[in-house]
Amino acid sequence: MRYRKIEGLNRIREWGLPYPPYAVIDAGQATPSRIESAVKEIGIPAIEGDRMGIVIRTDGAGRVGGRSDLHLMDMAEIINWALRLRERNKPDVKLIIQHVVDASCSGVLLKGSDELSVEVVRGDAPSLLEGRTGDIERWTYTRTWKKESEIEAILDEGARALILKYARLVPDYSYLEWSLSKTGKLYFYEHMQWSRKRAREEPAGERIREHAIHGLSASPGVGTGTVRVALNTEGINRVRDGDVLVIRYADRHVMHVINRLSALVCDVGGRTSHASIIAREYGVPCVIAERATKKLRDGMKVVVDGYNGTISVLT
Repeated sequence: MRYRKIEGLNRIREWGLPYPPYAVIDAGQATPSRIESAVKEIGIPAIEGDRMGIVIRTDGAGRVGGRSDLHLMDMAEIINWALRLRERNKPDVKLIIQHVVDASCSGVLLKGSDELSVEVVRGDAPSLLEGRTGDIERWTYTRTWKKESEIEAILDEGARALILKYARLVPDYSYLEWSLSKTGKLYFYEHMQWSRKRAREEPAGERIREHAIHGLSASPGVGTGTVRVALNTEGINRVRDGDVLVIRYADRHVMHVINRLSALVCDVGGRTSHASIIAREYGVPCVIAERATKKLRDGMKVVVDGYNGTISVLT
């Protein structure tokens, strides 16, 4: 079994990127005493403006996965969370116990061969990573920084320079999650290699009946299929091969059907939310379009253009 999160943390260390202290525990060793020992090893931080508490994440967990609440401080609560995650995911899971940044903002960067893309939200990262917010500041960098979103500025020039400094240390097609502490320190806590797999393309073959819904291009390619609007896990489980899944935002359950989709559409998110990353990894076109779950209905046949960020309804 591959432990991608742990592999990513190892790469972060090798490249000399700053990261919050952490400990790893195998499921078979995750007893209350071992958990308490690991927490004491890294400490429960209460560093004002820098780090505040810990989080527990699972790796290699497959279908269930998960993480604890953020900013855990009480030892009994930490042990209960760790044991709960172990039971839900054993036998192969590893637990990552890691400091949580007292974040002024958090984000994700994608480093391509000739461009850097950065998305950032205020505070902690989950709202961005799970695609639950539209209040995302977007930047691209080629030779200079360019702001793509209209929300009030989050990253100042100094923060952008710090991100660029560390981005130059990692290989092309890297995906990195990071948080900037309230004291101005940058921490990285997850890395993956971004797949360069070419997204599948299918000709429309039929006349477009309605004008396209316009959104954000999140994963390239063109996919044609029948709409399946899913507002909960049960809806996701109804997906059939070749469907276009339309959801509010992507959670872990999307991973289990992504290979069956011709395209993915989300109400909210960004180029670096989990939905977008998963779609690019599996070569599935993806568009983020506001209120798509309201505008599209089950049974519609649509073309999703991940290059231009459009969804068109066919006759």
